[in-house]
Amino acid sequence: MNDPQAQLAALAAELKQHQTQPHAEGLAFLAEAQKKLRWIPLSVDARTRTECLLTIAQLYIVDGRSMFSAVEPAALAVMLARDLNDPALLRRALTFQGNVLRETNNPGDSVRVLTEALDLSEQLADEVGRCTVWNSLGNAFAAAAMYIDAAASFERAAAAGAGNTVLRASRSVALQNWALCCLHTNQVDEGLATMHQAMSLMGAATAPAAALNRVLAEGTLTRLLLARDRVDEAAERAQIAREFAEQAKTVRADISASCSEGLVEIYRGLHDQGLTRGLAALEKARQVKPQLRETLLALIHGYEKAGRADKALSLHRELTMHIRRAQHDSIVRHQEAHIRRLELGLEDVFPEAVLSDKDKELQLKLAAQTAGLKQGDLLEQMAFTAEMRDDPSGEHVYRVAKLARLLAEAHGQEPAWCEDLELAARLHDIGKVAIPDTVMKKTTPLTDGERAIVQTHTSTGADLLAKSKMSYAELAEDVARHHHERWDGGGYPEGISGTAIPLGARIVALADVYDALTHEKTYRAAWSSDQALAEIEKNTETQFDPALAGLFVPLVRELLAQYGDHAALDAWLGAAAKDSAISQARARIAASLAAGGAAVPPITAKQRKLVV
Repeated sequence: MNDPQAQLAALAAELKQHQTQPHAEGLAFLAEAQKKLRWIPLSVDARTRTECLLTIAQLYIVDGRSMFSAVEPAALAVMLARDLNDPALLRRALTFQGNVLRETNNPGDSVRVLTEALDLSEQLADEVGRCTVWNSLGNAFAAAAMYIDAAASFERAAAAGAGNTVLRASRSVALQNWALCCLHTNQVDEGLATMHQAMSLMGAATAPAAALNRVLAEGTLTRLLLARDRVDEAAERAQIAREFAEQAKTVRADISASCSEGLVEIYRGLHDQGLTRGLAALEKARQVKPQLRETLLALIHGYEKAGRADKALSLHRELTMHIRRAQHDSIVRHQEAHIRRLELGLEDVFPEAVLSDKDKELQLKLAAQTAGLKQGDLLEQMAFTAEMRDDPSGEHVYRVAKLARLLAEAHGQEPAWCEDLELAARLHDIGKVAIPDTVMKKTTPLTDGERAIVQTHTSTGADLLAKSKMSYAELAEDVARHHHERWDGGGYPEGISGTAIPLGARIVALADVYDALTHEKTYRAAWSSDQALAEIEKNTETQFDPALAGLFVPLVRELLAQYGDHAALDAWLGAAAKDSAISQARARIAASLAAGGAAVPPITAKQRKLVV
């Protein structure tokens, strides 16, 4: 078959068939499909090519074993959709790209891309697209543990097109995801009621992707029921999950169903049997990374229920290690892809023999439209989203960075170094991306083991930054690693003291402690500025560099006098946060939420009785 148009049509048909009847060697099939696509000139039927790229990206995500392989086809699909000047197709492509970015541990860029997709869906008055995008936005926020934003997005998705039969499946997925947020935030009754609404909207799950979704939904419902000790009902849902897993025929579905079955057995007192089943699922999940987080969380809960706190802590440590590796790998790979797109051209994606002059004109578009944020911004965005688990505004890192720069200037450092320190300080807590939510959001006192997990954020952040190519990478690494060291040597991770602690870290330590003390935490109220400054003076020569503390206290007092009160100073110090891509996206999303649409129909008394 030498006709490129016929080749493209045949490939599209193969991909469509694979969606309903997966090949035994799915990854090999997708790799071959991409290879065939590269040998078909870009000038041939760009619309069909875009559809093929979107299908390939989706199939990589559903398979789950090579998620990053979806990045290139999703990015190319966006590029081609823009060139076609088709807003509806571009909305779909951006939504796919947003989902791929989320699945590859880049929720910040995911939110940014999906916000553009939301704008397009509203310009098109596309209710189906709007529902889909809101659902994807909710997943991106949930991936960053921003559960308030996630729940609001899922609620908006579920409210979209009420009464529209075309949207039943999408609304059902939104409700399922909302219920999963409820599970993570321990709002069990709301989660159960929401899952009942989701189940009432479900249709037949005939395709593998739909069957996988049903398995995951049944898993959420199983865990919610177990949280209320409704073990017999949970066992029924676990059995249904197993039946759909057989239909889905994917490793992800099998893992999820096994976790549900294992948890039920544990709740029935069959601890050894349930934990054995869970551990077998965990072995598989270690090979299918997207499923590992939820599998570990389920097993952690199972070991806690079985009274095995020691093993639960061990799995918490594995979860921390998994998140750290996944985040590190994803950040590095996204940055490498960014640099590659800027430095190389389309001939590295397609053989030069099939590139026409028109194709080569798209080279700059590919760089501009798929490169995302410039190097360094991705890391800042990751630090920002990590911080929002502790500070919903995400402004803490920006306030600390601004204070650190001012202190460095007061200390007489060169202007360029002070500017670099501000950028580096924004990344000081980036290692928190690797700390599990179950530890970061814990409202009761941490155990010694959990505290040790939290303390790993310094080394994790430093190791991640050490691999970056930013001009201020070394300074950022020092700040991330050593901002919890103490002047007297009693800090972590190295226990170094005095001027052995890098200057940037000593400066950031003061700004970090002041800002933390003057803002509310789950375990204490906010301190006044006077109380915080008194605490810093009290700990001079033990925790803090005395020379720097002697500059810092009067600096803050001067700033407070200049701005009138702590709230006004806070706003000025954190102003840069509003310029971040994710902050702007959140503001845009908040405006859209406020604009409204119908609320989700309330749970009826009959429904509540059936579920709760």
